[in-house]
Amino acid sequence: MRLSRSRQISSSKREKRPSSKNTKLSYETVMVKKNRKILWQCIEKPTGSIICEHFFKEDADSVTKHQNKHRQWEPNGGIVEFLTLGNIKDQ
Repeated sequence: MRLSRSRQISSSKREKRPSSKNTKLSYETVMVKKNRKILWQCIEKPTGSIICEHFFKEDADSVTKHQNKHRQWEPNGGIVEFLTLGNIKDQ
């Protein structure tokens, strides 16, 4: 009687998945004074990217809350540089 052998699929034939980056992103709202105006910025931590700038705190808070809830840019290591308004370190 012949025993059936289980065949193992080599890893090269498996479905390729993008590598997961181990960056834990968080977003916060920060008040900034610019030319006698008070603006609220949504900042991405730990990259320090400025996501948006609003005159009203509620508008910036809504963006911050949405990003903290969904974290859609976490697999990429943060929001892409050309979609941001700059970096905190530059200012």
